[in-house]
Amino acid sequence: MTKYDFVLRSIQYDKEPTMERLTITLTPDLADRVKAAVDGGNYGSASEVMRQALRDWELAEARRQAELAALRSDVKTGLDQIAASKSKPFNAARIVKAGQRIAAKKR
Repeated sequence: MTKYDFVLRSIQYDKEPTMERLTITLTPDLADRVKAAVDGGNYGSASEVMRQALRDWELAEARRQAELAALRSDVKTGLDQIAASKSKPFNAARIVKAGQRIAAKKR
């Protein structure tokens, strides 16, 4: 289980019993892409394309939020280590050598 599995599984999409009509404005390119998706048989209507796009957007936002939370946690861990004097001074040469060793092992 990856750290994102929980996010992916926690989002449920139930069919809504009623629909609300909205008018949206798209660039010609986006409108052509919506029409192509319908004309290609992937979707039954432009509304279906838009609903799927919104579901995909919600999922992407949930992933971004999970990634941001993980990054914030990593930054906090690093700052805590610095405050507790558990970090090493920055040494670019050491980092380059470590990278070279890793690259050499992959060859």
